[in-house]
Amino acid sequence: MTLYAFASRLEFAGVFPDVISPDAADEAVLNKVIPLGVHGKPVGNAVILGIGLLEFATNLSRILSRKDELGISSVVLVGICGAYRNSCLSVGQVVRVDTEIVGDLGVQEKDGSFVAWSSVSGGKIVRYEAAPAQKAPRWVASLRGASGISVNCCTGTELLAQTRSALFDCDVESMEGAACFAVCRVFDVPAYEVRGISNLVGDRDKSSWRVSEALASLRDCIISGFSAG
Repeated sequence: MTLYAFASRLEFAGVFPDVISPDAADEAVLNKVIPLGVHGKPVGNAVILGIGLLEFATNLSRILSRKDELGISSVVLVGICGAYRNSCLSVGQVVRVDTEIVGDLGVQEKDGSFVAWSSVSGGKIVRYEAAPAQKAPRWVASLRGASGISVNCCTGTELLAQTRSALFDCDVESMEGAACFAVCRVFDVPAYEVRGISNLVGDRDKSSWRVSEALASLRDCIISGFSAG
């Protein structure tokens, strides 16, 4: 059975508004495994694991330690993200994120510039990978593939957006993908990531974000995928 993992109540309720209310208290839904069904047919389970790399990784590890008891055969991380301007991706589009890098692991120099940890340590950039797309559910495999970075501190300026995009050659930015892929690899569970694009990454301007549109696109994509079998 597939586990659909969300970071936030907002994302879960936006995709499955008939399952939980957007106003539900965090303590009432966090880490609760919730059955999903379409027309009375079970299609998997869902869980809200918390925002950011640390909380998401910790709670996903707790869930996957019971994977046999819960019958978890794969994980699909579902949520929203920002797209970098040179990615040729559009707000409202749904993508399959195939690789993730921790994008804010590094040091800040005294001039304010950011240096990735791989440059400091002399090592290679670590890329966390989804399971092969050809083994994914058909609706996931059919999506456009993208590369992502995961950050605990979201980009808020055009300068930082350009820096991160150039350093990591990435398409989208979110907060949990690397954690999902890393934890699922440890537990030997295939993992995939599906995100709706809510904004372009740059100077932070929440008035331009289209979160509802991104979540509606995600919902349409997932429900259509469930219906197709």
